[in-house]
Amino acid sequence: MPPGWYPADGDPPGTQRYWDGQTWQGGPQPIATAPGVGVGGVPVSMYPESSQAVLALILSILGFVACCGITCPIGWWLGDQELKAIAEGRRDPSNQGTANAGKIVGIIGTVLILLAVVGFVGISLLGAASA
Repeated sequence: MPPGWYPADGDPPGTQRYWDGQTWQGGPQPIATAPGVGVGGVPVSMYPESSQAVLALILSILGFVACCGITCPIGWWLGDQELKAIAEGRRDPSNQGTANAGKIVGIIGTVLILLAVVGFVGISLLGAASA
């Protein structure tokens, strides 16, 4: 059966779960009464996992601006994981731009911090050699 939302054996009537192609993900969810709307008008996501795109962007920007690059590699990694999850259909593709931005800012911040470390070590070695 292809990935998607289906009623699962043993779950309460009127519910469904996300099938990722191999296993059921998460618990039973009410079957939406209209696209994106569940019982009582509560929004229901069509994707089994929540997005981490905003967190990736925040960590990348925070590392770039305030944390001396420390959180940039984490933002890069989270952005990359988010893009993979979007490609696999586990997360909402409307967050792809934010995930890309988090990944790119994380890459730039990581490269800059690595260049700063290499420059600092190089200057320290030159200073030690001339002393």
